[in-house]
Amino acid sequence: MSFAKFFKDALLPVAVWTCGVLLSCFVLTVAGAPVSIVAVAVGVSFIFGMLGIVIEYARRRRFLRQLERAAEELESPAWVQEMVQCPTYAEGELEYEVLRRVGKAACDEVAEGRRQTDDYRDYIESWVHEAKLPLAAAHLILENLDGSEDDLSRVDDLARELARVERYIDQALYYARSEVVERDYLIRRWDLKTLVTGAIKANARELIAAHVAPVCENLDFEVFTDEKWLEFILGQLIQNSIKYAREDGAKIMFSGALLDEGLASERIELTVADNGCGVSAADLPRVFEKGFTGDNGRTTKRATGIGLYLVARLCSKMGIDVTAASEPGEGFVVTFAFSTNKFQYFE
Repeated sequence: MSFAKFFKDALLPVAVWTCGVLLSCFVLTVAGAPVSIVAVAVGVSFIFGMLGIVIEYARRRRFLRQLERAAEELESPAWVQEMVQCPTYAEGELEYEVLRRVGKAACDEVAEGRRQTDDYRDYIESWVHEAKLPLAAAHLILENLDGSEDDLSRVDDLARELARVERYIDQALYYARSEVVERDYLIRRWDLKTLVTGAIKANARELIAAHVAPVCENLDFEVFTDEKWLEFILGQLIQNSIKYAREDGAKIMFSGALLDEGLASERIELTVADNGCGVSAADLPRVFEKGFTGDNGRTTKRATGIGLYLVARLCSKMGIDVTAASEPGEGFVVTFAFSTNKFQYFE
């Protein structure tokens, strides 16, 4: 920043200062002060005024030159703060604080972008590994088809394996979309029983094959949600219950309840409970973490640690509270809380 440009920007305070000097000269003249005294006063005022302008220019020049150089050399605003020093004048400190906040916001965006990229890469690697298993099983079934009566059951096995592949593909798609759920969901009032029934029908083949009986109780409520996303969420819980179902008498129960009626916290809770192997107390706090499979996953070697993570992630995006509870050997329970205040979903 040149001195001429700085002086031009400072014309208003200079004009005020000049008026003050002229007024002082007028007062001194009226008071009968000698011309020499008036001249000395004007000279001193001029010298100190110009000295003040030069000092102020010097204070600002360093910061502004650093800022200009940073603007020319840097491709990203995230590092501007690193190339300039905090000035000592009030206006410059405010500008520096703005730069600091802009830089921090840019760094946070970069870090979040990298986190999302790393998460997605990790998930794709895991997904590819899991998708290969049912494909390999399907190829093996096809190789063993020989036209016998057993082929019918083998075809059923093939259909189940292909359904597993389809679920993994759906899971990958929903994972990819989970970063921008807000662009893809449509919140409206839905019948809770219809949503639960839809999720059960979508997973009927696997429920029948695993001998898991779905049970629905007290679902005559309406909730604010998105049909597609909620059915996917419920499908993840159904698949989870199938994966860890007991051999005899396995079931998964869906039940609803209206809580805190008439209060600001009024909500409809949907509880999904199975009677499978359950989760240990040590693992329970981490069941919604990405990639966490716990003791059960390590035992069965069929878990990816993505299903429940997606459940929690999508619920958070849609404003649905979700909690988990379990007793080892007695089952796993997930509770969804839907606020009855529709404005909560449209803030």
